[in-house]
Amino acid sequence: MPAPAATRGAPGTLILGIDPGSRVTGYGFLRMDGSRVLYERSGVIAPRATLPFSDRLIAVYDGLAALLEEARPDEVAVESAFVRKSPQAALQIGHVRGVILLVARQSGATIHEYTATEVKMAVVRQGAAAKQQVGFMVRRLLAGVGAIREDEADALAVALCHANRGPSRQHGMVAGSSSRRRVAAVWKGILAR
Repeated sequence: MPAPAATRGAPGTLILGIDPGSRVTGYGFLRMDGSRVLYERSGVIAPRATLPFSDRLIAVYDGLAALLEEARPDEVAVESAFVRKSPQAALQIGHVRGVILLVARQSGATIHEYTATEVKMAVVRQGAAAKQQVGFMVRRLLAGVGAIREDEADALAVALCHANRGPSRQHGMVAGSSSRRRVAAVWKGILAR
């Protein structure tokens, strides 16, 4: 899915967040403009489940390469691997991450990795947050985000984490910035109910 023409060349830093998955890989684009973080778009790369795993890797590579070519993000943020219950699932995620890191590096974008706990802390302020909590906060923090899949919400959360913690913070996203204050304000409003 190519980026809308209006977003290419828009001011600010374009961040692509990626949530690797062996069946569905989520992606989300955010633009940092000063201290503002703006939602651009999100989606998933979902190869047919009936394809052999090696063909699904090719589909992830091709889909991500097309996104990177069209949108040309400045920075790519990827959720790093974590231990899963199944060794087979962990290996497959590792392969998908390898493909993602390869194609992102080939695009020339800078790559940054964050653990699931770092992402959840940045968005929900709880390292053991459930996927539903992450999705809820992503929709509350980013104007324009409607009904999205969990994989998209996770990818946008990775991008938000990077916007708050990564090198982009030199553009105004520092501790106490409007984005961090907004996370705190959202939670304060929820807890006051």
